[in-house]
Amino acid sequence: MKQILGGIGKRIAVDLWSCKEAIIAFLAYYVFVHVVFHAFCPLVMMTGFPCAGCGMTRAVFFMLTGQFARSWNLNPMAFPVMLFAGYCMIYRYILGKKIKGFKTGVIILCLVMLIYYVYRMYTVFPERPPYVYTEGNFLERYVPHYRETLRRLFGI
Repeated sequence: MKQILGGIGKRIAVDLWSCKEAIIAFLAYYVFVHVVFHAFCPLVMMTGFPCAGCGMTRAVFFMLTGQFARSWNLNPMAFPVMLFAGYCMIYRYILGKKIKGFKTGVIILCLVMLIYYVYRMYTVFPERPPYVYTEGNFLERYVPHYRETLRRLFGI
């Protein structure tokens, strides 16, 4: 058992070390945008529109704490994303094998997320969180008539 856990820990350490620059860049971005913009998503900061992943972090948190209905209401895509992440972790860390179908899985997840995003934007935007318009975004501040154009097009 000790050997198995040591192998899992070693694979995790190797993976974390191999993407250390990306981790550092992500943490720097996270700190910067929260301090300067009090937000995280570049699409929301630029346009005020929610992105396909809006609500995903909270949905995963609610799922992990057993609040499945709340998770589903925020972003139902958290369920297939977590299933795929679990599949990848089992293959990579527990079995120590290359993840079968990784690229295909990522492509399918992204396509389904985009399709569902369009559906949610059509059916619930801008009335139901997290699919709401965020005021004070970059374009609203610096592009003349941006807000008026959105009001005419979307009623927001």
